[in-house]
Amino acid sequence: MEVARLNACIDLPVNDDEVVVDSMLGWLVRWLRMLGVKAIYSPDFRDSDLLSVEHLLVTKDRELFRRRTRLSLLLVTSKHVEWLSILSMILGFPLTLNMERSLCPVCGSRLTRVSRDLVVDKVPRSVLLRHSEFWLCTGCGKVYWVGSHHVRISKELEIAGSIQSMLSTQCVGNNLLVIRGNKEGHYI
Repeated sequence: MEVARLNACIDLPVNDDEVVVDSMLGWLVRWLRMLGVKAIYSPDFRDSDLLSVEHLLVTKDRELFRRRTRLSLLLVTSKHVEWLSILSMILGFPLTLNMERSLCPVCGSRLTRVSRDLVVDKVPRSVLLRHSEFWLCTGCGKVYWVGSHHVRISKELEIAGSIQSMLSTQCVGNNLLVIRGNKEGHYI
């Protein structure tokens, strides 16, 4: 079953230092940034803005994908966790959360490890008591720490990894199809 399509038959991973994500995929942007991928995004992007961007464009908009001449990835599946699997395969990043590599999911800026003293007035007291490592966004100033939500994030990434093992590619025409099948090779 086709889950995504790249508008060129090229070797993977795609060699690009950032991706542009259309306005329908805000969920994906946050996850890509957490995984260390520089993802450019605005909820106000218009198709006319996206037709000429130089970086890989990730979209669910079939018409935009059809009209675009530069490298584009069309996500055919609606399953969010599959999006992570597909992008990991296309861009070659690991499906593991590493705070040293992560970017701010809100603004995409770098995170810097800071001492507890620097965030004492920025996080709840209960967080200060339970955690000793903190990261500060160099752009928007948001503070991050490894909390209970990391269990959920890790579980999602584990699922994405198992899905990725079922993905393969096939060049058809001038498109690289990303296909999901089960381990016996049958499509699911």
